[in-house]
Amino acid sequence: MNRLGIAGALWLVAAGFAIATTLIFRVDPVQWVVTMAVGMVAAAVGLWLIARPSSLVVSASNVAAVVWIVLYAVLTVQQADELAAWTTDVILFAIGAAAGVTAYRAAARAKLG
Repeated sequence: MNRLGIAGALWLVAAGFAIATTLIFRVDPVQWVVTMAVGMVAAAVGLWLIARPSSLVVSASNVAAVVWIVLYAVLTVQQADELAAWTTDVILFAIGAAAGVTAYRAAARAKLG
């Protein structure tokens, strides 16, 4: 699997983990809607990176990574007093950041159309 495929797989893992966590644990309606939406976007970007890698999808991955990092940083701060929620948010932050960086670095090395 090429590096963009790895980035796509990381986005899919991040999306799956985020959506599962949201369905199981999140009770705040705003958090629920936002994390579900971002999880679905991450899944779409992941599938897109795997199926049709291009400079457009790498740009979408970059935007998704920034939104993901900001969202989960805010959630980490908001839930700092809940160890399990804080830990989950930090892990999701890291997976999304890794996916974004992997796609960005892979695109820098590849010639995409």
